[in-house]
Amino acid sequence: MEVFKIQTILIIMKFGFSIPVPTPRLDYMYEGAKKAEQCGFEYVFYADHTVMLPPGPGTCFDAFMFLTSIAMITNKAKLCTGVSDPHRFHPALMAQKVATLDQISNGRAMIGLGAGEKMNVDMYGLNRDKSISKLREYIELLREFWTKRKVSRKSDFWGNIHRAYIQVKPIQNTPPIYIAANSPKTRQMTGELGDGWYPFVESARSFKENKKEIVEAAKKVGRNPEEIDYTYNCFVAIDNETPENAVKRCEFFRVSYVLNPTKTNQIYPDLCLPTDYTIHNFDMQVKDATKQLSCIDNLPETILQDTNCLGSTDDVIASIEKFKEAGATAMILMNRGPDINQVYEIFRNEIIPYFKELEK
Repeated sequence: MEVFKIQTILIIMKFGFSIPVPTPRLDYMYEGAKKAEQCGFEYVFYADHTVMLPPGPGTCFDAFMFLTSIAMITNKAKLCTGVSDPHRFHPALMAQKVATLDQISNGRAMIGLGAGEKMNVDMYGLNRDKSISKLREYIELLREFWTKRKVSRKSDFWGNIHRAYIQVKPIQNTPPIYIAANSPKTRQMTGELGDGWYPFVESARSFKENKKEIVEAAKKVGRNPEEIDYTYNCFVAIDNETPENAVKRCEFFRVSYVLNPTKTNQIYPDLCLPTDYTIHNFDMQVKDATKQLSCIDNLPETILQDTNCLGSTDDVIASIEKFKEAGATAMILMNRGPDINQVYEIFRNEIIPYFKELEK
């Protein structure tokens, strides 16, 4: 095992732009992506869903076609799914998709991966069994298809892969793989295999606690944990005149906390939300679905502020600082306005320069 010394280095905070699903008008998304890049955002993430339940206004577009269209109108931003899964596409096909995006974007492709959700898999007759083991092998196979001339492997999930290959190779040797690790097993996998961590529903305290698991897993396999990008995906809304309006812009999201009960219970240990139904297995047709959603009334009043970047400019800077102190290296933000262009401009003129000044 490789032995190395981990030196404490100053974290250079980066910022990314996350596009959720269902996605509203394409022209808005294109303008937002261009604006975000112009204002100093370094990543564009797009959620990879076939559907979104419960449905809302907008559309779930094919993630790689969407990111390819973004590649054509941007110049520097890295492009990533947020996130894909190991169930809907054979690893050779996924490797081809990412390599194609990397060619078209001139080396800016990444891929986000998670264990997969019922809404995107089950009703199509696909199988989510042993999803953690499947995800691990998926990551290994992606890198093999990108780097090897021929790939052979006897797989429990994809049968006998014999001297298989793809004809398009990425510009990058291996495009970065970000793992949506929200459990101990996937955080361990991130430390062992991931280029980045892409969690959801964290407070600064829980982020710091969970990051430790990734760091320890990386060190156990001889990796330098400082080479991993520790991102946090959350909402941002800025209203300097009426900061409480920024919080109200994210009220719709409260339901997601009861569908991520283990993470929410970690943040608030006295809450004890039921954990039978989660975003991974939730189905509105299940008889207890209404009961699960009714737990929304038990959520703490400050949950939106504790897990997102909301309020005035100073409030948002303070929130980012907490996550930076907890070990975040990048904030991947879903812009909730109220004035979306103004939020990007505040980042360009005030927030990004503030954090760059800290790095000097």
